[in-house]
Amino acid sequence: MICGTPTFTNCSGIFRAAFQFRPLRKMDIDFLDDEFKIEEIDDLTLSQVCDEMEAFDGLLNMSLTQTLAEYETGLDHGEFQLDWNFLGENENVTKMPTTSGDRFATPVTESDLKSLIESQENINTKQNTKWAVNVFEKWRTGRSETIPELQFQGSEEMNYWLQRFIVEARRQDGKDYPPKSLYLISCGLLRFLRDKGVYDKNFLDEKNTTFIEFRKVLDAKMKSLIELGIGCTTKQADPILPEDEAKLWDVGVFGKKNAEQLQKTIFFYACKIFGLRGCDEHHNLECEQFTIGSDKLGKFIQFTGRKTKTYKGGLGQLNVCNKTIKHHCQSGERCIADYFDLYLDSLGRQGTFYRRPLPATSDVPIRYGNQAVGINKLKSFMRVICTEGGLQGNYSNHSGKRTCATQLYLSGVEEQQIMNRTGHRSQAGVRKYKRSSAEMEANVSKILDPPNECTDNSIATPADESTPNISECSVFPETSATVHSEEEPMSKRPRLPFGEFKNCNITFQF
Repeated sequence: MICGTPTFTNCSGIFRAAFQFRPLRKMDIDFLDDEFKIEEIDDLTLSQVCDEMEAFDGLLNMSLTQTLAEYETGLDHGEFQLDWNFLGENENVTKMPTTSGDRFATPVTESDLKSLIESQENINTKQNTKWAVNVFEKWRTGRSETIPELQFQGSEEMNYWLQRFIVEARRQDGKDYPPKSLYLISCGLLRFLRDKGVYDKNFLDEKNTTFIEFRKVLDAKMKSLIELGIGCTTKQADPILPEDEAKLWDVGVFGKKNAEQLQKTIFFYACKIFGLRGCDEHHNLECEQFTIGSDKLGKFIQFTGRKTKTYKGGLGQLNVCNKTIKHHCQSGERCIADYFDLYLDSLGRQGTFYRRPLPATSDVPIRYGNQAVGINKLKSFMRVICTEGGLQGNYSNHSGKRTCATQLYLSGVEEQQIMNRTGHRSQAGVRKYKRSSAEMEANVSKILDPPNECTDNSIATPADESTPNISECSVFPETSATVHSEEEPMSKRPRLPFGEFKNCNITFQF
């Protein structure tokens, strides 16, 4: 049997009653009535002891407040908390943490808040902003006039200098920037102003009439560059078409014979199946984002995406969901679910998804270390894959996402389903990734080509030499059509030859 005695303390206005519990000893029950035999102490219950204690101390029917008054008269108890410490006979009293401070993080500073905001900014966006500011600063300091820094300029002054900057800006080799680059420089300068706390000078806002002259100059400059042929060609990564993909399997680039070969296979199909972007999404992948399972449709790989270029999960995307794809795999030797399962097992199914391959041992043919693949190495994966496979073209890590969109497009998949895989939020975005096959482009070209030159070579039917000669591009105008009487037997009328007619106009007269 155990008993408890309260200890009351007052700490910073918080009144605490700490109960210490230990086995009941003989000295604790000296006050009990004679009807309770010491030898029968094992039969006592705690409630019986408490009843006797209350009756003995005259505390029967007293409330908790009245009980506290007996111990500390006139003490302002403030907030009341109870600490329960269960102690053995020889244990010391220890205080349990009772404050709610352990629930929350330590107080943050202004630098902590600033670091949090900066950590969520896109790295490419940061670099673009820095590049734009550097271009402007080199132009500003190279001018003979004294031009204030951009964040310290007034609206009228900024409108004046930006017009001259956008016309005079040149690349390091002295050539004009392409039209899109000029627009990106303008966007970078605007982001720089916002970073400096300047929000009232949005020179790209069409509603802001203060900077209307700057926008006219920017628009005219971009149009003049297009007129000169600058910025008319765009270099894009090529997709990997089905016949090229089959070649990569045939020459042994893909497979699971060793750790490096398996990793290349996983990288390519992570791009193709889940529409992952070139480097950033791959570099941040974790094993926990992939789940291998099976259902009535067979084996599947489920991918749960996190923050991407098009999904960051902030206030502006409360109604946008992260990418979650369940891909069902075909059974067979190239069941990609088996490849992912083997790869995840080799990594321990947790941690960084891309790690450095290790040489095989007699016991473990596929091994990976704990060190993650470097970002520069990761950027070259697709180029190395295509080079080893003997593919010719402009291939980069972006080819994986373009392969996903292109192969779905060639197979006639609806645009919405393609967007679900690639993660694009607009049709205009996904259309940039779709690429027609060479056969489709050749067919379009053939349709738009001039008609073939007409020849006098007739198409004869060997089975019936009496069939009249019809040229390849014969035209039957209404005036030259032969009229047959209804009484003339069908067997005596000329019959058209069997075969395929191309670029022919046939007029039937009834």
